[in-house]
Amino acid sequence: MILEYADKDLRGYLSENFKNLQLVDKFRMAEEIAQGLLFLHAKNIVHCDLNSKNVLVHNKQIKITDFGMSRQINEVSIPSCSEVKCMPAYIDPRCLKDSKYDKKSDIYSLGVILWEISSGQPPFKLLTSYEIFWNIQVLDEFREIPAANTPLQYVELYKKCWDKDPRIRPEMPLIIKTLNELQFQIHLSISNL
Repeated sequence: MILEYADKDLRGYLSENFKNLQLVDKFRMAEEIAQGLLFLHAKNIVHCDLNSKNVLVHNKQIKITDFGMSRQINEVSIPSCSEVKCMPAYIDPRCLKDSKYDKKSDIYSLGVILWEISSGQPPFKLLTSYEIFWNIQVLDEFREIPAANTPLQYVELYKKCWDKDPRIRPEMPLIIKTLNELQFQIHLSISNL
């Protein structure tokens, strides 16, 4: 196996660089992650462990990594979230009740990452894994609050991604379209100055 060198995982990168990132940088990073997930889903692969530690940043380029839990959608062996040791803040709550991973589970995880990109903080950083599991299972609307000055369209996007009802979660092409629109709006507002 050959591995590329990367500067940091997304969590470490945000920790060190968040104050210097502009909105357009955050939206570009979010869009690159979404493009990577779209590629996987187009190949009928679900990641099953998407989180900010499994997204690498090198020279401002994003790469999704750690495919140890990834599976073809048609495989019988797709694990439920309760069968694996994932980072609980990123787990689709349906999977905590023995549902199988699917594309919508990855989209839930993406929504949490989108929030993390806008806040610069890991989700529920003051809670233990047990507290996160408990609160997500018992409190349906247990989510992080939006970071100050985050555009409403972006907040609405990640909230739809992490909606408890997977039918509400947008498809990957719509997520990418929305992120592209947000980047375009920023470029347009800069050019009008």
